[in-house]
Amino acid sequence: MPIKSILLHMANDEHHAERLRRGIELATRFDAYLEILYIATPVSMPAGITGRGASYAYLAEATAIAHEKAEEVEHEVRSNCAGLTYSFTIEEGDHVELLARRTPFVDLAVVSQSHPAHLEDRVRLQIPDQLPMQSACPTIVLPWERRIQNSGHHTLIAWKNTREAGRAVRDAIPFLGDAAAVTVLSIERPGSPDPTGEQICDFLSKHGVNVELRTNINDNDASVGEIILDVGRELDCDSLVMGAYGHSRLRELIIGGVTRYILGHMDLPVLMSH
Repeated sequence: MPIKSILLHMANDEHHAERLRRGIELATRFDAYLEILYIATPVSMPAGITGRGASYAYLAEATAIAHEKAEEVEHEVRSNCAGLTYSFTIEEGDHVELLARRTPFVDLAVVSQSHPAHLEDRVRLQIPDQLPMQSACPTIVLPWERRIQNSGHHTLIAWKNTREAGRAVRDAIPFLGDAAAVTVLSIERPGSPDPTGEQICDFLSKHGVNVELRTNINDNDASVGEIILDVGRELDCDSLVMGAYGHSRLRELIIGGVTRYILGHMDLPVLMSH
């Protein structure tokens, strides 16, 4: 299905300008409607805020500041969205809940990675961590620090024969058709070849995608997430496609997992589906 409507998360945070730039880029690329949702409620609660009264005071002050910032952001939107069809809405509430509520009616959601250097981002309920689980559409997570500024040159697909990965591949087809190169990465155990890597390449070829298969043998129990990002850097990829949370989210929270690793260490945009 073509991308014709994009939900863009906006807030009073340091990454909003990059999200706006990327949202405009995507809307222009696909001739899509850009639905910009500015959420005035703070995206995080500083770790030093304790007590109900202090928390309420902080939220009230931060929300008021965010509403003031909304006027600046709306001006940025008007200045940069000339020629696009778009809407700009301001709401208050839980960011994930408000975004997820709108995802059945759009083709794509765009959010930012949480900044790993910020204590608030380590203790808060993270938007990119939760939204793919609740979203009715694929989610693009933008890294807080991009290794490559261009996009659409070389896409890496982290393949595993799971429902989540299969859905992510299908959701990514509008992006893959005009990519200069697409590499499917299949990470296998020694002596356990996975024929489905070739099968997904054949599926994509039928859709006119220029695709190659890359098989990595993980014979030393290395982190799968680390392997994926290392291959992405080696091949100079500018985007990644993967399924989100093949295991339960609780299991990954407790013992770690590929999704958690990617969200914490990503340096390129990631399209995720669950």
